[in-house]
Amino acid sequence: MDLSNILNEIDKQIAQLQQAKALLTDSSAPRKVGRPGKAVTVKAAASGRKPLSAEAKARIAAAQKKRWAKVKKAAPVVAKKTAPSKKTPAKKAAAPAKGVAVKTA
Repeated sequence: MDLSNILNEIDKQIAQLQQAKALLTDSSAPRKVGRPGKAVTVKAAASGRKPLSAEAKARIAAAQKKRWAKVKKAAPVVAKKTAPSKKTPAKKAAAPAKGVAVKTA
């Protein structure tokens, strides 16, 4: 093969690759760089619970206090041990300042 035939073959291959590239880029939307965005979700409707009245809240609080009193009454009384007092450690002597020569005798 002579040089002109080789160049013609290379040009044909380049043209085919450019056509393939054009087909691929036209058929799909250009992709954005980075992480894909979050999917949009529809918020669920409110659960339909009604707010409690002050009277209902007071009844619930009284019932809970009654339960706490029952548990507290049933629990055995344990005397608390006093922890031995800890002595505070003596302060350490200050270290010599950096960059200052220390004289020794």
